[in-house]
Amino acid sequence: MKAYDPVIAVKVDANQLTDNSYANIPYTPEEDEAFARIQRNQDIALLANVIRTSPTTSAEGIAARVLDAGYQFSGSAVQLK
Repeated sequence: MKAYDPVIAVKVDANQLTDNSYANIPYTPEEDEAFARIQRNQDIALLANVIRTSPTTSAEGIAARVLDAGYQFSGSAVQLK
């Protein structure tokens, strides 16, 4: 009876570890738009979860909770209407 040997020898081609052909996959504008929409929806959901846990409904209380959660806003990106 042979002892079980968990080590398996695998021959690795030198190019196998450096093949980056997957990095050259082109994306269509529709895919980019879909990914951006998914990311935005995920960001909104995460932000909404932070807001839901706020013990207050005041704008300042919610803003403090959002900032405490690590969200940062660029002053130039915020537009008041």
